[in-house]
This record gives sequence, C-alpha cells and structure tokens, in this order.
Amino acid sequence: MKVPVVSTFKNPHSCRHCSGIHLDLDVRRPKLLCFWCDFDGVPKGTSHGKYICEQCTREFFIRDNTEHHFTLKLGYDVEGIRDAAEEGCELYSWVWRGISREDSLKKGKYRVELYGWKTRGGRDGLGLMVRVFDGVTGERVPVLVANGVGELDVYAFEGDAAGVYTSCRPYVRDVRSEESMGFARGCLRGCLEGHTWCRTDQIIEIDMPRRPVGVLGGERVEYGDIPSRVLDLGRLDEPRLRLVETWEEGEELLGRISRGGFVALSYCWGGDQRAKLLSKNLDAYKRSIDPLSLDQTLQDAIWVARQVGFQYLWIDALCIIQDNLDGFGTNPDKAFEITRMASYYGRATLTILAASASAAAEGFLAPRAFSPFRTGPVCVLLRNHDTKEILGTVYLVEEHPSTPAEPITTRGWTLQESLLSRRILVFAQRQLYWSCVNSFAGAGGDVTVLTDRMIPGRRSLVEGVYPVGSLIDTSTTAQWGVIVEEYTRRFLGQEGDKLWAVGALAEQIVKVGRARGEKKRYVAGLLIDEEDKKSWLSALMWRPVDPGRKRPRRYRAPTWSWAGVNGEVRVGRLQNEEPAVVEDWGVEFAAKGAEYGALKPGAWLRLRGTVMTAEEVGRYGVVVWVKSDNTAMVLFQSFEPCDGPVDRSKWTGLSDQPLWELKMLEDSPEDKEAIMTTLANSDFQSMLLLIALDVWHTQGVAGILVERGAGDQTGLCQRRGSFFLEKTDYARGHPDVKSNFFELGHTETLKII
Repeated sequence: MKVPVVSTFKNPHSCRHCSGIHLDLDVRRPKLLCFWCDFDGVPKGTSHGKYICEQCTREFFIRDNTEHHFTLKLGYDVEGIRDAAEEGCELYSWVWRGISREDSLKKGKYRVELYGWKTRGGRDGLGLMVRVFDGVTGERVPVLVANGVGELDVYAFEGDAAGVYTSCRPYVRDVRSEESMGFARGCLRGCLEGHTWCRTDQIIEIDMPRRPVGVLGGERVEYGDIPSRVLDLGRLDEPRLRLVETWEEGEELLGRISRGGFVALSYCWGGDQRAKLLSKNLDAYKRSIDPLSLDQTLQDAIWVARQVGFQYLWIDALCIIQDNLDGFGTNPDKAFEITRMASYYGRATLTILAASASAAAEGFLAPRAFSPFRTGPVCVLLRNHDTKEILGTVYLVEEHPSTPAEPITTRGWTLQESLLSRRILVFAQRQLYWSCVNSFAGAGGDVTVLTDRMIPGRRSLVEGVYPVGSLIDTSTTAQWGVIVEEYTRRFLGQEGDKLWAVGALAEQIVKVGRARGEKKRYVAGLLIDEEDKKSWLSALMWRPVDPGRKRPRRYRAPTWSWAGVNGEVRVGRLQNEEPAVVEDWGVEFAAKGAEYGALKPGAWLRLRGTVMTAEEVGRYGVVVWVKSDNTAMVLFQSFEPCDGPVDRSKWTGLSDQPLWELKMLEDSPEDKEAIMTTLANSDFQSMLLLIALDVWHTQGVAGILVERGAGDQTGLCQRRGSFFLEKTDYARGHPDVKSNFFELGHTETLKII
C-alpha cells in the first residue's frame, strides 16, 4: 500500500498536473462609485497626484491608488479536474471537492479558475476562491462552489519577492528562536507606542480613539496595582532570581516597577509543583531562588520575561503563600491575593500564557511538531500578468477547519487570567501569537502583522484566549453571559473554587457597568442590574447543557444559581414581559468582605409571581422530558423529547386530549429523581411548582421548576429544573397558554434556597 506523502513548506506538493500553473498578478486602478452623480468607473488622475470623477469632476479620497488582482487559470476542464484529483493532485483535489457538490457542473463545458484581490496598501493575507465560467460564452456561472471549499491561503517566505503581495507566512515552530522573540518584542513595542485602548482598564471609556496622534509616552503602573510580591529577575547581563515584597522594599522599588512594568504568568498547575512559596521558605526565597528547583514552565517564563525586557515577574506559586492556614482550614494570604487578581492580570504590562502545557512540569518552549495542512502547501510561481515576469514563489494552503483545543483553555482558573489581561503572549501548540485589546497577530500563519480587531468580529487567533475588552460592543449583561458559558465548559480541580475562579472577572464586569452608569450587582454568580427588575428573571433562566452531571458534594451555591451545578450551562435571555419579581435576597460570604468569592450555606431569594402546581398543569397537559441542545440560542427552542412521556396513570382529572405540553429539563440527575418521585405520587404533585419567568407572546410560558419543602425544609423551596409550556395540536380554538396559565394559576411568594 502506497503511503501518502505529507506536504510541507520544505517539501511542497508539485506534480505533472499543477507544476506548470502560474498565479498571475494584474495591477489595476480601482473602480469607484461617485455618490454625487452615481458615476461608476475608474477615476481620472490629475497632474497633482489626485483623482477626480470623470463625470462631475469632484475629487476622490483614495488611500490606495491601485488594486492587485490575482488569477490562477486551471489547465483542465471539469473532467480533467476530476481525473487529476483522482491521481492525487492536491490542488485539483481541493477544486474538485467544491465542484463535485454542484451537479450542474458535471455536464457541459466549463472553465474554472481561482481568483483573489486586495488593495496595494493592504498588509493582510491573500485568499483565492473558485470561479466558474461557461466554456462557450465565457460568461461567469453563478454557482456557490466556494461554500463547499472556502479559500486557499497564499503564503510566501519572508525575504521572497512575492512576500510583498501577501502577509501569510509559514508557521514559526521554534518559539524560542530569535524570530519568535523578535516578533514578541515588536508587537509589545507597537502596542505600547500606538494602542490607546490597551492602556485602559479593558476600555471602560468606550468612546476614546483607538490610536493617539503621534507616539504614546511611557506607561506607568499605579502603586496600588503592583503585586504584594514579585520575582526580581535581574538583567540579561546580570541575572538573578529572588522574591521581593514590594511594600517592604519601599519607594525605590515601587518606582522601578511602576516605570518598567511587570509580567504575569498564566499556566496550568497540573498537580502539585516541585517548588512553591511556603511560610517556612519565605525568608530563604527573599535571599535567592535556585531556578533549577522550579518546574519547567516557571523556568521558561523567567527566560521569556528577560528576553522581552522585563525585570519583574509575578507567578502565583512563588508569590502567594500556599500553606499559611489559620487553623480553620483557610489560607488568609491566598484569600487576600485572590481578591487582587483583577489588578495583577489587568494591570500587568504583559501576560505570558503557557497555552500548550497541561502541567507546570512540561514547559512551553520546546519546538512545535509539524501539523499537516488539509491541502498543500502547493508550490506555484507568481508572475506579472502583462510582462510574464516571474515575481517569486508562493504556496497555496488550506488549513484544517478545526484545531485541537489548547490545554489552558480547558481549565477554569485560567479563563479570567487571559480575559483580564490587556496584552498576551500566547505560546500555543502551533506557534507564538500576540493578542491585546486592540489587535492580534501570529509569528506565522495568515495574520502576521498587528491587525485591528473588528467589533464585532474575530476575537482571537487562538480559540478561547482574548481580552474581555474585545467584547466592548456588547452590554455588560451579554459580556457576562459569554463569560459564564465559556467558564462552565472548563474544568476545575477543586469543586469549591467555582465562584473564586471567576470572581475577578465578575468584579471587572461590575466595574465596567458602573463606569457606564449602570447599577450592577453580583449575587452568587448572577449579574443583576438594580434598576432593571427583569435582569433577575433573565439571570435565573439558565439551563444545563448536560443535565447528567451531578451536583457538587458539598454546598457551593444556592439551587437558583448556575454555580450550584456542575458542567456547561446556557444563560437566559428574556423575550418579553416581566411576570415575576425578586422581592429580596440574602447571601453570606465565606471570607469577610469577599463579595466576589465563595459563599456560606444558606443563600436565599424571595420570588413573587404566578405559580401553578404540577397537579394543576397535569389536568390539562402531558409532561415530556427534553434534552439540551448545544446549539440552541434561546431556551427550549430546539429541544426534542428524549425519555418519552412521564407515566400519567397516577394523575387525577386528566383529559384524553391534552391541551398543553409541559417540557421539562432537570438541573441534575438528583433533581430529575426528585421530580419523578413527586409526579408519581398524587399526594405530592402539589409540592412541585412551576413559576413563570418569561412569556413568549401567545406561544407559551417559560420558567423554573421548584419543589416545596425539599429536604424536609418546611416553607422553603429548591430549584429542580426549568420548563417550557406550550399548546398541543388539540388546543386549536382554545385560549392560548399564556392566558390559561395566568388565569388558572395563583400569585405566591416563594423563598428559594
């Protein structure tokens, strides 16, 4: 059996079918539409280097006075393309994958080419798409071949003459190389000198311009944002490693850190570490730390920080006392430092993100392994369309549509570390990337120059790693929704960390909201607007993506909070009215003053609204369990029955033609068992309550399921799940569900724990 050859940039694909093909460059003057006279055509140049409309002579502002059009004409018709693909030509295989989806192209004569264009001044990459023409008339055929295959990116090596026409470069797999470190230093310098947004606290001031007039002056860190302890790395020519307590050292050290900045490390512990700060070695670490005693990730971070020009580095394992217990099983030093995480990552000049390492022992500077492309690289010569002069060599590449997740994006604690950071060096599995509030770039790949984020648009070149400032165009409620959904997909080593590990982000979002004039409040994982009563209802309408995950073994949050369940959740988005109101609530913090941290047992809220019992609903409807749909954007919109209807034989007063269908989604297996037990016993059906939180016009009612007296707690309720109540086919001619629910139900205030 013949083993397929894997194409690389050093050994690109080239065969008898594609070796004679050229990518032709045609330089043209741009066509423009005049908004004054509707003239559509090429503007007229003047002796002063300006351009005017041919028809009304008004002046155009043209930043780039030429366009670059790229055409790659294939040498075969459709049958030839198919044959070349079957023989293994990577270029023709890619084209055939798109053409074969269109049955209309399999008959008749057609000419196929690849085409792309960009302005002369565009520093972005270049992509080619498929175009099809009638072989007889020459007219373009309007088929959507591109939908099947996307684009081929055009790469070139740095230094090749073709490199001026595309910024796509081969990946730099040696992240320790001078090329990678030069990329890091260049991005940092460009951001410090020219990105106004990246100097703010995640752009609370949303109306400020992206860039200044001229070059920005030196950035300073406020004394109050400087960490309690940092590592002193010395200088490149005089390295050292010791721990310093910043406020103990005094004004001189604080001034140096304020002017020169500091770096923070974000990484996965992956278990215990060989060396960490303990109460017994604090004094020794202040004298000196042996670098070789540290895990490899920490050693790598020290090396990178020195290479990009920093003397001070913050690493949690070495800057937070890990064992200083107070006799009650808590660590006062850690509890205090966690409350300052927003400042540490948010005001660090730079964050080093060890994205590729799943444990501190692994390190993140080893050369990256080559990962094959889906197509290519295919080697093609670039030539001038008019003169036929060869301009250089390019490589056509199709990336795989998805790449493996970075280990760091699977861990809960690391989410806030990247989202709070303003500038991030991302050491990913493929290469080194840059991400800041304003821009992103890669050392290689399809974006190799600092590229402004489009808002809304692409957040990052590395999935799950971006500053929260990239969500600036959305409301704080929507930002928190994105954070919760991303956070709950991640893993936590300790169940009790659920609220701690996202607390700094919550504090940041509340701060942003208040800067926008909103009265935001954070309550047990929920973001509330004190001036918008509906915000409570929306926050309570979360649902689990996988209700098969058990609740935590020990108390972590009230049942009405997403933090009280394990696994991924979807947040609520209210559609219309406000059928209920939260009258009061109460929580007690596990650590004094830590309102963004863990809670003591006993959190509660009083919810007043229209309630129906399961017994009452059962008289009119049928009950169906539903399963969660990962792609559903709105509650229950895409749910399907999964376990079949609940046994209704024990229900009383049932109709043979149910008017309602009650779709229920449990919060956990324990909750489902409790619901099933209640429904199976007619004496207890009145204990299962449906309280409406949202109304969908006349289509139905949505809300939460609560059980009265759960766990023998008389008068108190626990949340068990969520529901959607809608009409059945038998309900034609009957009043809508909304009218029936609010007419047959009763108003009650429930205390939910």
